[in-house]
Amino acid sequence: MVPIVDISPFVDEASYDDETRRRVAEQWDSAMMHVGFAIITGHGVHPQTISALREGAMRFFADDLASKNAYNHGPYGNPLGGYTGVGAEAVSRTRDAHGSDGGADHAGALPDLVESFVFKPESPMSRPAVLEGAGAAYHAAILRVLDTLHRLTAASLGLPADFFASYYSPHQPETVSLRLAYYPPLSPEAQVSSAMRYGEHTDYTGFTILHQDEADVDDIDSGGGLQVRLKTGEWHAVPPTPGAFVVNIGDLYEVWTNGRWRATVHRVMKPPPGSAAASAPRLSIPFFTGPRNDAVIEAMPTCVDEGRPPKYAPVRALDHLLKKLQGSNV
Repeated sequence: MVPIVDISPFVDEASYDDETRRRVAEQWDSAMMHVGFAIITGHGVHPQTISALREGAMRFFADDLASKNAYNHGPYGNPLGGYTGVGAEAVSRTRDAHGSDGGADHAGALPDLVESFVFKPESPMSRPAVLEGAGAAYHAAILRVLDTLHRLTAASLGLPADFFASYYSPHQPETVSLRLAYYPPLSPEAQVSSAMRYGEHTDYTGFTILHQDEADVDDIDSGGGLQVRLKTGEWHAVPPTPGAFVVNIGDLYEVWTNGRWRATVHRVMKPPPGSAAASAPRLSIPFFTGPRNDAVIEAMPTCVDEGRPPKYAPVRALDHLLKKLQGSNV
């Protein structure tokens, strides 16, 4: 099971005492150690901020391909954001030694059955009118959630409250990405071309803050939604919790925590051919978070000692990100 953590004691600190925050910090550390995922409530994002973006995204993706391609500014992961169509990405090809399964060879993985729009408010390129206001509001709200998660994480790992500030400031717009990931209804050809809508992978950098499609269900065989691989090797479906976000760590947190927290492999399976879910679209909204491109990530001081030497070489955040993006682009 993916644990649920109420982060409100770190959102509205004046209303809670230190002991309450200590207990939440312990829950957070346990979730990231044992699962690498958590469902967060009490985050402070207004439901209308979420619904407005989802409505705008569905209107954008319902448009014709030529209209959407007008916002294509390069391959997925380019610094300008914008649209990329189905078949542009094969995320399983990015597998490496990160992740609780120790990595796997997916060099021949088929392209993923997803199209995307990456919303970057600071990009000089134009953005669809149906996304402009809602995307900017959502982007700003999730940055506030990220700040809360950093304070929570610092408390969880015995670090100064401002530990992450030097890794994220000054803010570099290209290091965070608001992605609208749209899974179109499966054509007869797509239903037999691959077992997955989005392949097995670990995320690349810091936290991913995800709003799931509310139609996802708790059914490992027929849901067609997010699934995570537990340390036992079993796959577990993650049904949406109303009003919540799903948060998971990327590879750089493995390096930062010296393996205490492990990036968890996850995927999006296809629903069975002919099912209601197969003929319905799916929209998930992940927000990928830094750190800054030039930040050098190495084991935190509280995660190393004489008995726990660093397991990973220091790595520049941009170098790791580019390696992953280059591996995923078809």
